[in-house]
Amino acid sequence: MPELPEVETVRADVARNYVGRTLERITVTGRRTVRRHPSELLGALEGHALSGVARHGKYLMFNWDDGQVMVAHLRMSGQMLAAEPGDLVVPHTHAVLSFKGAGELRFVDPRTFGEFFLAGPGELDHLGPDALDIDVAQLRAAFAGRQARVKSLLVDQRALAGIGNIYADEICFEARLRPDRAGGSLKRAELERLAEATRSVLQSAVTARGSTLTDQRYRDLFGEGGRYQLEHKVYGRLGQPCVSCGRPIERVHFGAKSAYLCRSCQR
Repeated sequence: MPELPEVETVRADVARNYVGRTLERITVTGRRTVRRHPSELLGALEGHALSGVARHGKYLMFNWDDGQVMVAHLRMSGQMLAAEPGDLVVPHTHAVLSFKGAGELRFVDPRTFGEFFLAGPGELDHLGPDALDIDVAQLRAAFAGRQARVKSLLVDQRALAGIGNIYADEICFEARLRPDRAGGSLKRAELERLAEATRSVLQSAVTARGSTLTDQRYRDLFGEGGRYQLEHKVYGRLGQPCVSCGRPIERVHFGAKSAYLCRSCQR
């Protein structure tokens, strides 16, 4: 958390508010935020305009007018918040990007797993295809012959980029598939359902601006929570009735993972 829908919400907000603006100053106070290289390297971005903000899976790519790319990964608790220079600096603010005429973009990360880094060639080549645009052929390639469980493959960023625990469970329910089935056991019709469910669930979550759980870790650029948690069918609903059949939602465990499901609706 955050997963693809939350990161896509942040991407769109940042793009609307900061693209075309010149970075006047970047201040990094969290050493772990720039653990891949010295923070001084990010200083080379100062004086350049932000030309675009892209996303692949859970990674954000800040593209600058000189061709440099700064990658941001929110990981477990990272937030990007819009602020004005005189606003109170909240605890765990580890980086501040000050834009000419557009205020500040602050990176807040209580768990300190998130990071910024300048991307080199092929920096994100280890990631699978973006889950928001997945098709049947890509799923077949990722699942063929695999004994790993369906949920394990959905959250494997090398197979499919962007999905975590929340949306894997919701996607499996939408596709009417058990998350603990072997990935290689899925037939073509099941893979088609899974591909459609993946696109549908993720797009619905993007429209609802993501999911904000009780830990409140995810907030959008303006500090507001998402709404998709109100539409969860299985995730976090242990013991509650299935929205389709009324049977209580269960939680199954396999290896080091677990998943919420309805035993009646998912096969």
